[in-house]
Order: sequence, then C-alpha cells, then structure tokens
Amino acid sequence: MSSGAAALSSGTAAVSSGAAAAAMSSGAAVMAEPTRPPGASDAARGLAGVEVEFAPLLAQIGRIITSAADIDEIYGRFADAVTSVIPADRLSIVVVDTQAWRHKARYYTGIDVPLASLDAWRPLEGQAIEAVVRGKRPQIVDERNVAAILAQSPRLQDGIAAGLHTWMDVPVILEQTVVAVMRFMSRTPNAYDARCQAIGELIAAQIAGAVANAQSIESLLAAQAELARSNAELEQFAYVASHDLQEPLRMVASYVGLLERRYRGKLDADADDFIEFAVDGARRMQALLSGLLDLSRVGTRGREPTPTESSDALRDALTNLERSLHDASAQVSHDPQLPLVLGDRMQLTQLFQNLVGNAVKFNASGAPRVQVAARRAGAAWEFAVQDNGIGIDPAHFDRIFQVFQRLHARGAYEGTGIGLAVCRKIVERHNGTIWVDSAPGQGAVFRFTLPAAEEDDGKD
Repeated sequence: MSSGAAALSSGTAAVSSGAAAAAMSSGAAVMAEPTRPPGASDAARGLAGVEVEFAPLLAQIGRIITSAADIDEIYGRFADAVTSVIPADRLSIVVVDTQAWRHKARYYTGIDVPLASLDAWRPLEGQAIEAVVRGKRPQIVDERNVAAILAQSPRLQDGIAAGLHTWMDVPVILEQTVVAVMRFMSRTPNAYDARCQAIGELIAAQIAGAVANAQSIESLLAAQAELARSNAELEQFAYVASHDLQEPLRMVASYVGLLERRYRGKLDADADDFIEFAVDGARRMQALLSGLLDLSRVGTRGREPTPTESSDALRDALTNLERSLHDASAQVSHDPQLPLVLGDRMQLTQLFQNLVGNAVKFNASGAPRVQVAARRAGAAWEFAVQDNGIGIDPAHFDRIFQVFQRLHARGAYEGTGIGLAVCRKIVERHNGTIWVDSAPGQGAVFRFTLPAAEEDDGKD
C-alpha cells in the first residue's frame, strides 16, 4: 500500500469516527466495527512495507516479462532478478494444467537434481505441490515438516540428496486458477520465513498474466509442432506403405504362392523349410503394415470425444480378446463401476485391448491375472491395468512407448513393437498421460489418465 493510500485510509477512519460520535450524541444506534484478530494490523503494515520496499524489483520484473525476448531468456532474466532478493540454490518454475490435473517443470536454474526432467507432464495427484494448487496458498518445507512431505512425495528425496534441505512453493494465480508454482530451494536449513513468503506472493501476482500468456503461446506452438509431426508421420507412412513395404510384400507373397503350388512335398525337407520362412516373412510384414496403419489412424481417423462409458470400451476389448484369454486361461477383473469419460469409444477399446493383450502375452505364470481399476484425479480419471506378468526393467520405461521397440527376441514373444506406441498416442490425443510402474518378475501396472465427462464432474 502506498503512503498516499495509507493517508486516505486514515482520513476515512477519522471521518467514520466523527460520524459515529455524532450519531451517539443524537441517540442513533451505531453498529460496532468487526473485531480484527490480534496482530492483523501489524501483518498488514508489514505486507505494505514489503510492497513499497520491493516496488523497484516488481517494476523491473514487469519490464522483463513484457520484453520481446525468447521465453527461455525471459525466464533466465526473471530468475536472476528474483534470486537477488529471495535466496535460492535452485529455482524452478512448474506450470500447472488444472484441467488435466498434471504439472511439468518448465524452467530451472541452480543446482541440478537427478531424475528432474523438464517439459515432461506428470500427474499432480499425490505430489507435494498438490496441496499448494488446491489451497492456492504458499507452502514452506523445512526441518519441522519435511518428513511428512517426503512421505507424500518420495521423489523430493532427490533434492535432499543434492543438499537442498528446505524449500518454498509459491502459487502463481490468475483468475482464481493456479497456472504455475515457483519453487525456491536452499541448502540452508530453515532459509525461508513469512517475509520471503510475502515477497514471493507479490512476485507471483506480478508474473501471473505473463506465465499464462507464455503457456498459451507454448500450447499453440506445441499444437502446431504436433500437427507438423503428425503430417510428417502420415506422409512417411504413405511412402513406406506404398513403396518400401508393399512392394516387397507382394514379391514375397507371389513367390511363396509359386513355390507352394509347384514344389511343396516334392523336394527335400530344406525346400519345405524355405517355403515356411517365406510364409512367415509375409505374415510378419502384413502385421507390421497393420500396426503402422493403426498408429497413423489414431490422429487422422479418430472421432470427436464424447461422454463414453469406459466399462463399455473394456467389454468390447475383452470380447475381441475372448479367444486368446481362453487359450491362456487368463482371468480379467475390474471395478464394479468404471467411470464415464470423455473419449472416442473405438480408440478406448483399442487402448484396453492392447494393454490387456500385452498383460496376457507377457506372462510366464501359466495363469495370467489382470485387474482394471480407476480412481478420480482432479478433472480426470486415472486408470490402472495391473498384471502378474514378467515385469519391466525401469531402465526401459520410456523406450517401450516408442515405435518398433521390442525388449524380447521375436521367438520369445510375438509382436511388432507398435502396440504401446498406439496406446500412448491414443491417451495423448485425449489430453492424458500414460506411464508404467514395474520391476522384473513383479508384474506391471500401466496407468493412464482420461478426462472426466461433464456429467461426472465433482463425483468421487
């Protein structure tokens, strides 16, 4: 608050007091003023003092965020200005998507933290900053409460290992919505107090609009990049399918037919083997073409998402898998009532079919068990497809969602290495996230998020 505003406030109070005295003398009833909590005036004066003291800094930040520089340069200059008044051995800016209930680290400066990656969306549910986003209030973590926070969000242990013993999360709020969180981390125990928090809130208010604008611009650029990438994939697929794949497949199929008609059973055993190899090659090539076609169709043939019963999509998938489930003596169970989501039913059926099919295929127990469950996660539903299969080494968690990536020899498990890439593309088309929790020999849990349908908003 400026000195002029303070004087105006004081003058108003004096006038009110005079009016009250006049009313008392005339016998009129006067309502008592609300009782302020002890120390409230001191806190207000302290906040006003902080605002006046750091007015030049706020003006400097305003100039930085309205500059025409590259967004990463703006973040860098902003970080330099902020850390000149709030001590931080690491400062990160985490953008928040409250619609999909997810977050990602967009920028950081200072000490590097293992496993902390930029521009990777992660679910907000269960993370330390979830309380900050829900409450729209800062959070200071130090030796008094760090144990409880680490129990909630074990990933922060990496920061502790890097020597960052205390941190402060400050929400950046625009129109009652948290659009980002500034995280200040320090090697100094108990480095942050109410004064740092007040400064952080002033800075957050100053940059809220700029952060939201930057996210809008980045979302637009990301959409343009995704469109360009999708078009490039489609063009590449059209070329590969029409030239590099179809032509060899026709040749193989033609010669296989010729050999089979003329020589099967008339030559030695080697000749029959050669024919079988050719048949197998044609079959694998056809499967490859089919998988690539499925992948390209996710973005080009998908229907507009509508309120869809996920239980219906799962039932369709299990019907398609009925023969393979029976042959493997597999049992698939699910929650009694799976949720209503916003999605493309055909693509959700394919998503469940690929995940359940993999759970049954990559299983050495002789009795595959698959459990499908869902729980609410903000504005989305988080699904879990859990199995008792062979498990996955954490080193391969990212690799398995890439096209043509196989972790096993073709002779051990059939497949083209495209199925999970299709799953990821379907989930991302629905503005969701997919990931896996697993370890070798301990089964796997594939988790993904889908937006809740409007009719289901607010239900737990």
